[in-house]
Amino acid sequence: MVIAVLEMTMPRGHESDTLRALRAFWDSTCALPGCRGGGVFQEVGSPGTALYVEIWHEAAQLEAHVRSRAYEQLLAIMETAAAPPELRFNFVAETRGLAWVEQLRLGGKSETR
Repeated sequence: MVIAVLEMTMPRGHESDTLRALRAFWDSTCALPGCRGGGVFQEVGSPGTALYVEIWHEAAQLEAHVRSRAYEQLLAIMETAAAPPELRFNFVAETRGLAWVEQLRLGGKSETR
């Protein structure tokens, strides 16, 4: 699984336009094969900051998306940022769930790698 996170400072006075553009891009992205979820968010306490998230089942599917012509739309949105945007790709090697929480709460040891 890969989680892509874009954090950008929106241009002052154009926050709603930026959010609308990010949501339009998300609407087309979420229908792509391998896209498991994500969305567009505004940071609490910092309404001028947009967070755009994509969650991909496999890296190859994300790579195809990044290479696509459609991805140029996201790059163009990033160019409007009021400060250099931060784009991160988090490659998830392991995921733990509620059983892990229960194990820790009951005094068990965490298996760290």
